[in-house]
Amino acid sequence: MIRPAHAPGRRVTPSWGRLPGMAQGDTGTHPARWAVEQHAARWNARDRESWLSLYSDDVVFEDPVGKAPKHGRQAAEGSWDNSLRDGREWTLVPQRIITGGNEAVVLMRNEGLVDGVEAVVEGIEVWKVDDEGRVVHVRAFFEQPEEIELDPFFQPD
Repeated sequence: MIRPAHAPGRRVTPSWGRLPGMAQGDTGTHPARWAVEQHAARWNARDRESWLSLYSDDVVFEDPVGKAPKHGRQAAEGSWDNSLRDGREWTLVPQRIITGGNEAVVLMRNEGLVDGVEAVVEGIEVWKVDDEGRVVHVRAFFEQPEEIELDPFFQPD
């Protein structure tokens, strides 16, 4: 009997978005996948300067999509500073990454603690990198959580 991947007791090793024959972390990892993985790792390590180095000087953030796009290093700094200010902590968990061309689509889970209230924001993000692997565009689609109020930086216009 074949059990579906989601069946209890069945373990599946994810390999989403990896180039054929490449293990996660190899130098041959898709550049957009690498950028997303590093985004989460550096964010979760609270390494602001290393995290900022992932983005091109003219990066565009549509976070969330529907809000006026934010541009440049100031946009990246604003994303960090408005997410991780006093009383707000967020951990990023990329659950699935699918790559194509110079882009990646990501099922992202944001686990937060906002003024003592736990929150989870799940979304779909689209990441684009340049030829050097720097992030040039991020589009984040997510529903506003009900249990907490996000910083106005992340609320639709």
